[in-house]
Amino acid sequence: MVAEMIRTAALGVMLILMLSVMESACGLPVTGGNGELCCIVFDMFKGPLYQGGSYDADRMVLYLDAGLRWSNGSCAELPRVRYVLIDGNERSYTRDPASSRPVSPGRELLAFVVPREAIPKSLVVDSGIGEVFKVDFGEPLNYTDKNVTITYYGILGSRLDYSRKVLDIDVSVRNNSTSPLKVSPENYTLVDQWGWGYRATGGFEPRTLNVNESIRGVVRFSYLAPSSIPSMLLYNLSYGDGIIVISEAMCENTTEAAPEQESSGECNRCAVNENSVKGRVAAAKERLARIRAAHES
Repeated sequence: MVAEMIRTAALGVMLILMLSVMESACGLPVTGGNGELCCIVFDMFKGPLYQGGSYDADRMVLYLDAGLRWSNGSCAELPRVRYVLIDGNERSYTRDPASSRPVSPGRELLAFVVPREAIPKSLVVDSGIGEVFKVDFGEPLNYTDKNVTITYYGILGSRLDYSRKVLDIDVSVRNNSTSPLKVSPENYTLVDQWGWGYRATGGFEPRTLNVNESIRGVVRFSYLAPSSIPSMLLYNLSYGDGIIVISEAMCENTTEAAPEQESSGECNRCAVNENSVKGRVAAAKERLARIRAAHES
């Protein structure tokens, strides 16, 4: 079945981003703490911004699914916590109370109005209890070689009805080669937890990138089964043969290269078990082995 889908997608050489349920970085969830409190960010995604009934094309709402716990692991229900989001350009944004909402005791969907292109870098938490601390998100997931750089920035929007799921994914492509490079949303295929592939149905306008030129845009998948959980994003590199494998080392490096999280011994009792990240990497490797075997056959 996987081989059929891969042949149908005409993938040839594929860039495989092991996104593990399409997280914006394979290290999610991430944590930070100050010895008394610990903040866990489980997920992040962007949604459209409407003001006065009009759609804002330049800005979006970034949502962070975050929870607070005491050092003993119990939920912390604190009504006056101040959250500040820092992006990759060191710009700061305060929480938008109108779009934020509680999920359960100690857990909240935090909303921040940000420029459409903003890349989240860290979340600053000022609870009034102990020192102010931050949660770092790490760098966007990407692959680069002498011909191309592909970067995955996260989910821009998702919709679910009774018969299908729709996902909009924020990506960029850069031409590192010495020749023009044709790019299109149709280069992308999304693979779910069962190994079933979905071709992109729309997004940015297809174009030819000149040398050192890049494009960042949306790739849309309109007809996912409601129960499908995206696990890998494939990109057809259109040159060479075989399968290029990335993100395994990147995911492992993300686990290792989080000194601020790992050094927070005060948060260890309520931190997310790092084995959950390694477990997701191991599961992704197993799926990859099955896809590679099917492709080679």
